[in-house]
Amino acid sequence: MNWKTTAIFMMAILCHLSLIAQESYSLSGNVTSQDDNIPLGGVNVFIKGTNTGVVTDFDGNYEIDVVPGDVLLFSYLGFENQEIPVDGQEIQNVELVSSSEQLDDIVVIGYGSRKKSHLTGAIAQVDGDDVAGIQATRVDEALGGKLSGVLIQNQDGAPGADPKIQVRAASSINGNSDPLIVVDGYPISGSLATVNPNDIQSIEVLKDAASAAIYGSRGANGVILVTTKKGKEGKPTFSYNSYVSISSRYKNDNINMTAGEWANTLEEGIASGRYDVSQLDPAFVDYKINAYANAPDVVAVEDWLFKNGYSNNHDFSMSGGSENANYFASVGYQNTEGIVLDQAFERVNARLNVDTKLGDKFKAGVSFNGFASKRDMVGWDMRDLIRAYNIHPIYHTEASIAFVQQLDQQAQSLGLDPFDAGYRGGDAPFNNSIYTLEPGDTAQEWHYGRSGNGIGGSGDAGPATKLDNTDRYQKTYFANITSYLEYAILEGLNIKTVLGADIRDTQDYFWRGLEFDSRARSNQTNLDQTDVKRSSILSETTLNFNKVIGKHDISAVAGLEFQNLYTRGNSLNGTNVPFGDIINYNLLDPADIQVTERDETISRRSVFGRVNYAYDNRYLFSASVRRDGDSRFGKNNKFETFPALSLGWNVHNEAFWNSELLSTLKPRFSTGSLGTTSDLGAYNSLSLLNPQASVLGNAYLIPADVANDNLTWQTNTETNYGIDLGFFDNRIRFSADYYTSDIEDILINQSVSEVLGTTSIRLNSGDVRSSGLEFELSGAVIQDYENDFTWTLGANLSTVETEITDLGGLDELPQVIYGQSGRGPVFRNYVGGEIGEMWGLETIGIVEDRFIEDPTRAIGVNSSEYYVVDQNGDGVIDRTRTVEEGGDLVKIGQNTPDFYWGLNSQMRFKAFDMSFQFQGSQGGDIFNVDPIYYNSEFGGRVMDSFDANGDGIADHNGEFYTQSRNQLDAQVQDASYVALRNLTLGYTLDREIMSQVGLNTVRVYVAASNLLYLWSDDYTSFNPEGVEITNDGYLGPTTYGVQVGASPIVRSFTFGLNVNF
Repeated sequence: MNWKTTAIFMMAILCHLSLIAQESYSLSGNVTSQDDNIPLGGVNVFIKGTNTGVVTDFDGNYEIDVVPGDVLLFSYLGFENQEIPVDGQEIQNVELVSSSEQLDDIVVIGYGSRKKSHLTGAIAQVDGDDVAGIQATRVDEALGGKLSGVLIQNQDGAPGADPKIQVRAASSINGNSDPLIVVDGYPISGSLATVNPNDIQSIEVLKDAASAAIYGSRGANGVILVTTKKGKEGKPTFSYNSYVSISSRYKNDNINMTAGEWANTLEEGIASGRYDVSQLDPAFVDYKINAYANAPDVVAVEDWLFKNGYSNNHDFSMSGGSENANYFASVGYQNTEGIVLDQAFERVNARLNVDTKLGDKFKAGVSFNGFASKRDMVGWDMRDLIRAYNIHPIYHTEASIAFVQQLDQQAQSLGLDPFDAGYRGGDAPFNNSIYTLEPGDTAQEWHYGRSGNGIGGSGDAGPATKLDNTDRYQKTYFANITSYLEYAILEGLNIKTVLGADIRDTQDYFWRGLEFDSRARSNQTNLDQTDVKRSSILSETTLNFNKVIGKHDISAVAGLEFQNLYTRGNSLNGTNVPFGDIINYNLLDPADIQVTERDETISRRSVFGRVNYAYDNRYLFSASVRRDGDSRFGKNNKFETFPALSLGWNVHNEAFWNSELLSTLKPRFSTGSLGTTSDLGAYNSLSLLNPQASVLGNAYLIPADVANDNLTWQTNTETNYGIDLGFFDNRIRFSADYYTSDIEDILINQSVSEVLGTTSIRLNSGDVRSSGLEFELSGAVIQDYENDFTWTLGANLSTVETEITDLGGLDELPQVIYGQSGRGPVFRNYVGGEIGEMWGLETIGIVEDRFIEDPTRAIGVNSSEYYVVDQNGDGVIDRTRTVEEGGDLVKIGQNTPDFYWGLNSQMRFKAFDMSFQFQGSQGGDIFNVDPIYYNSEFGGRVMDSFDANGDGIADHNGEFYTQSRNQLDAQVQDASYVALRNLTLGYTLDREIMSQVGLNTVRVYVAASNLLYLWSDDYTSFNPEGVEITNDGYLGPTTYGVQVGASPIVRSFTFGLNVNF
């Protein structure tokens, strides 16, 4: 949908609504206290959902302009909020009820809710208005930097890519640490991306074990509770939200040098004596310099690959209800074109929530959420596309063809090899002579000669060849439906049964044409298709009790839960597709097809209970227990019990407390135990057999796993110490938490002898201890309701530390060398170390002389080698063992940040509103593979490095040792960053004018994301948050931190409209 279509669509809505115009009028009244009938001055009277409001005078009187259908919200410190619908009345007097808990919010805690003042666990909360106000394309984008103890990291700037979400410390060595997502009580199989940000009422994150223990094994990595909007009694209300945005890469520097820059560098270096060419043929030197200087100007590969992106979004919702029923319905559409060629994302979503009363005793409801998306992806990472020289064109022109032919003739006149006899082999389908090239043909680097006879770079295919001959996309379909029936047995006692199901269908498609491999040497096409359907069915019955008896506030829940999870999938790989076209697999020879199928069922059975108790709003207690059963564990350990306990004390409610400064003082303590499956396969406890090719005409079976009847739960026991403080009638709030976590019986893959028929077995073998601090500060800096001016600020900071304390009798797990072509670091998991430690070789300088000996040679992969330290002095560089083990490996980095933080602000002045959201991370390292490609064989900045960073060492008598840039500390870079995630400025149009066309509120806004993004000086790629997560070797937290061709940070500018009527 383009700009014109969007404008026409919005104008049509406004024109239609003008037919139902309503007049505003003045409503007045008096506000008093119900306890003593005393007038209340300074009461805030706002029209709900707007910034329009007034404050009562000294005698409690107010006057405000309204239209029928408005809802007045009365709020005053020490009293309960009250809402009054406007239905034509001209006078509305109000009596406010005093509240012993000032501004006490209700917080969702899983299978229920609790007053915020009664919370004893570590729970972070974000209001739905804060999420929608940012107008982020995804829910998780809106949460970045808002919650202490929750790290949200944009691993990939491509549209539709999921960020990393981690609550507190990693809970596993080699499993994922993704939190459980629960939407309206249902644990979904999808991600937060399936929820429309404008549908959200609130988000709570259960961080500590005591809070999450009610969800058992599923909550071991934390729980994110999403509550969506419900309808309210009254006439139907409608909301329309729309925005368009333009985007670009944040860092616009071109990495690669142009031909002219190469020529200038050579001439200046030779003239200054920095480059010694005395041993080279002067004609050859002139030939190379002139070749660079005379090469036709080309479009830089960065300018060809990156472009401005575009996105448009439309959401429409309606809600309403009667005394006995309510509803909320919404639909949404988003279309995004990425900043990289071939990147795009399209999404459609819909939601329906219905609740109804069936007489005096029964309640029932149903909730549906649907989501469909298509994500177009680049078939290559940025590293492989940007590595090309900016000497060669993307597509040949008449000028470039004439140039390479002339250059080839000059090379042959000097006795050099002809270009056509160079790099290409007979299996390359585009291996035509440079003398048969035509304008529009994709340019290959070897067309310009190789390093010895021309100015060509690598033997890699050109970037256009790679991009034009691949097609990759992913389709996702998600649906969730949940229904409930509730019966009130007695006052405060009810029974509720829930039945729900969800399904997520993910289809991956990847086609590679005749020139599909990195060096374009294959004459086969290749087609990969994967279709995985994950579904679940949930049945849940709970008995709920909620009662306030004098000073005793009691709530309890007991429940049974049954859940089955199904995974059905198939993967097909086909080669030799006829004619190089995308066709049906049925046309392929069976010998060219490989089919893999997957069919798994996991069953869970649980019984759980929890009691919450508060005495006189002072002494707080909560205890829960859950017994989980899971079919994945060995027959001897399928069931386990997980208890939790938490305590709190509202000291400020004690009779002896009398402080005008400190209005809230609540120490908290919690401890609990959680089990987890940690990526355990459906049948890891069993001995499975895999069929193999026939031997002498007979097929045979081999064991794929060794049975382990004692495979048991990985258990996380966590203790949390917290304190909540409020200052100046809670205008300023502060909370701090310190937690320790002991993870026992960690599920790992441990190597075993091949005599058993397999190389590894799934075992419980290891313990990890983690700890962290979390701080959160918020405050109402300005609360001038009389002048319609408010300003709130919030900040948070979190730390994480981990230590492996046991590995089941082993000192260390097998080392993992991760990254492209083994170019990543060595990851070690050993007793006494942290999760995610990077080990490699220590360097002391860059080798200079190779380039100095022949500066006309194109920078090759062997250039810019490093001198490394022979730690033990044995004359051999050993990168397989540590110094303590007699080798040369040393610790070179750690992928966990020292701390991460957030800062956010919301400001409103009359009709204007402004908000910003900062997020930052300090410490932590990235092993950046990208510079190996950008800055050596194919880049340009390495030219300067020989002079600026070289140490001048030229001793080759054996005292010094050189290594190519694999597993070196020189590739470790600081991953710290500071990002202005969002800046929004909005304006709400005059309500009286809008009411003339039937609108309640109309808000227009402009916003920017990543307007400011700062990172460390030693980081040299596009995205310090980016990590490689797609390789088959990814092992979760162990190897997190290797960066290979991540998409750039995206900066966007948004223009939007919110209409309510």
